[in-house]
Amino acid sequence: MHDNYWLRRANGRVSRRGFMGGVLAAGAGAAGLGVVGCGGGSSGKIAADATSTPRPTAVATLTPKKGGIWNSGATGTIAGVAPFSSNYNGVFPIALAYNYLFVNSLLNPETGYLYDLATKHQAQVDQVTWTFNLRADAKIAPNKYGIPERPLDADDVKASFDYIATKANGTNAYAPFSQYFDKWDAPDKQTFRLVTKKPYAFTENVISHNLYCPIVPREWIAKGADMMKADAVGGGAYVIKELTEGQIERMEPNPNYWDTGKPYLGAMVVKQFSDLVTWRSAFQAGQTDSYAPQNADEAAQLVSAEKGLIRYSDPGLSYNSFWMNMKQKPWDDGRVRRAVNMATNRQEYIDIIGHGVGEPIGPITYAFKSEALPKDELAKLQPFDVAGAKALFQQAGVTEFKFQHPTSSNVADYVTIFVRQMQAAGVTAKAEPLDAGTWYGQYLGSTLTASLSLNQQYVTPDLAVTWYRTGGITGNNRFDTGFSDREVDAALDKAAATIDAKARAMAYQDVQRLVYKKDPAFFNFFGIRNEYVIRPHIMNYPAGQATNIQYAMNKNVWINK
Repeated sequence: MHDNYWLRRANGRVSRRGFMGGVLAAGAGAAGLGVVGCGGGSSGKIAADATSTPRPTAVATLTPKKGGIWNSGATGTIAGVAPFSSNYNGVFPIALAYNYLFVNSLLNPETGYLYDLATKHQAQVDQVTWTFNLRADAKIAPNKYGIPERPLDADDVKASFDYIATKANGTNAYAPFSQYFDKWDAPDKQTFRLVTKKPYAFTENVISHNLYCPIVPREWIAKGADMMKADAVGGGAYVIKELTEGQIERMEPNPNYWDTGKPYLGAMVVKQFSDLVTWRSAFQAGQTDSYAPQNADEAAQLVSAEKGLIRYSDPGLSYNSFWMNMKQKPWDDGRVRRAVNMATNRQEYIDIIGHGVGEPIGPITYAFKSEALPKDELAKLQPFDVAGAKALFQQAGVTEFKFQHPTSSNVADYVTIFVRQMQAAGVTAKAEPLDAGTWYGQYLGSTLTASLSLNQQYVTPDLAVTWYRTGGITGNNRFDTGFSDREVDAALDKAAATIDAKARAMAYQDVQRLVYKKDPAFFNFFGIRNEYVIRPHIMNYPAGQATNIQYAMNKNVWINK
């Protein structure tokens, strides 16, 4: 999904790159992201953990006000709003402008299903056939493209699924669609039916994913990829009013929205900043209402400096990673990939970047308690061993390598540590900084040599380990390291098809053990906690919810000032 860059806003929180409803969130987005329901099974809720004064909410004595603008921020590139293939900064307008069958989260099972285009759904006992009943009043928003303001129906859902399942379209959800979804149809306008190839534990997560399964009017799909990337036409709570790369994303209410009287806000705005320092300055100057601190110390500093500021700190799915292109040397040599991992001192990243807060993680983050590997075993599988790494580099004849990285956010902090750690293992790592847009385009096309990747956020353990599947994270060779192993593919299929939660958790632990034996071309640094601060006039902010739920709940947010 890869937030790789685009998945970045997918957790129940906001990743370092953007904020507003998880953003804000993130989305890969998102890419941004998960769910479970009658077919799934939970690995345990990641609860919100407010570390400051409880946030004011719209209690019974306060009546929501219409109007007002929520100004937020983000760093990095928007890269368009293609509904099925955008990146993390594109997820905000996508999630708000389009409808979903429903949203639901593995991280917040108590929230249940937040139905949107669907009014109910059910799976047969075999967990293979799924039926969705659709509302008849989700009308397409006014637009300048001649798309009729008609109700969305099952034919639109089918058209969206057909587009996602076409490999040539390069969609974010192609991997699960091609692996697990068999066929789908529209028996009538208000009924959509999906049949999977076999039981799949994360069917509902895929459907609920902000950057996987938005429901797009069939006439808009027919306009083509370039049109869909430049603008959005849907039946969601908001419509895009302004989208300027490097500057702003502005959304205003859809007058045709089915949930009468909502959204409350007059506009939601995400201002784009070149880096976190600039964003923080804008936040402190009152130009934005929210900000994502890099660590707990920065969050505490901001709260102490501004009376009434609300801080949240939650376990997160965010982490930065190192990506290696096995189609280029020296990354085709497993010894080199193993050496880089062994030369990586994750505790140093935690101490310097996380200010002592964070967790070493493997392919699946600590936030998924059942599926993550035990700490002691993880330490053995990814040991910090400078002497061992140096020996492997020498055996492979490698004395230097180059890697690329985006210049946005706090990636430069990772670069400094990474270069120093590789030098300690006898190798010169040459950093090549790229502006966020250029970096993303090359990452998307898998043309980078190697890369420090921006925060990933995957709302299911299955999505996180899809990095190690043949075809890459999206299944259609986008962001693809070139890693391919039939044994790993089979283990991934087995885990995803295991419906029993305990057995599935064990299967995903086995997947990770196997991945380590194969010298993977993608590994993670550490799992962070998500910090964010928000001003108290933002009412009904859906704190503690997974990002896709936060987007859906943004229609309930209002301004009290």
